[in-house]
Amino acid sequence: MIKASLPIEAGAVAELEDALYELAPSNWSLVVSHLDGKGLLEGFFDSKEQAVVAGRELESLLGEPFAVPFDLKELIDRDWKEAYKLHFHPWAHDNVHWVPIWEKDSYLVPEDHHALYLDPGMAFGTGNHETTRLCLQALVSILADRANQVADCLDVGCGSGILSLSASLLGIRTVKGVDCDPDAIKVSIDNASLNSIEGKVDFETLPLEDLPEGKQYDVVLANIQADVLLKNSDLLVGQVRDGGTLVLSGILTREMEKVEAGFLERIDAMGAKTSPKRESLNEWSSLRFNLGK
Repeated sequence: MIKASLPIEAGAVAELEDALYELAPSNWSLVVSHLDGKGLLEGFFDSKEQAVVAGRELESLLGEPFAVPFDLKELIDRDWKEAYKLHFHPWAHDNVHWVPIWEKDSYLVPEDHHALYLDPGMAFGTGNHETTRLCLQALVSILADRANQVADCLDVGCGSGILSLSASLLGIRTVKGVDCDPDAIKVSIDNASLNSIEGKVDFETLPLEDLPEGKQYDVVLANIQADVLLKNSDLLVGQVRDGGTLVLSGILTREMEKVEAGFLERIDAMGAKTSPKRESLNEWSSLRFNLGK
């Protein structure tokens, strides 16, 4: 196993974060120092050739080569399997906690609070990224406002299963999670087992474009990059039942108005009414549409 690493200057971090999100899920991770704003880009690959190709793909997205070459280091298998754990830490919102499974015995969950234990592997979705947090916070808020009124939920691009499993944990009876990556579906199913809720979420390898028309849900969550959201706006809006809620994340704040306008046009064309709610966290944003006739 090969570890590719590269120091990133503070001024280049934001652009690189955008490029990495375009690629997500990927073998790359970026750790940023809160002291000086500098970053360390790391990726794990089966071979040096694979690492070089992945580095060139990043350079292509950025439009220019990196100033210095990657440091390539061979790892023993045990190091590779444990490396991703360095980037996942517990966090909480309201009375819900998202905790790495390896911290289950040491992390104190207050009485009457909920905890979801996760081992994300290389799948996208630990809750540490702003886009996932925005979705989770929206989900908690929706269920607080509409207690016992949400019967089902669709999670599009489920990654590690964190959104789907949180929906089930918080009481939604019927939850479906889809992702185009079969490895992500495997991780999601494994995480369901970690929380003893096997079978309560229907996980399926299914591209967004192949979602069946006609099936609708009270809540639809889509944490996907902005261009994919816009391209599939008709399909996503069509998955939401009258009176239901559509939550979109994966949107850079500078893209929010464009995405909002595109979805408002689709919603209006379908004869529905809505008043979108915006939320932002650092440079990322989410949109929430409550649909009604």
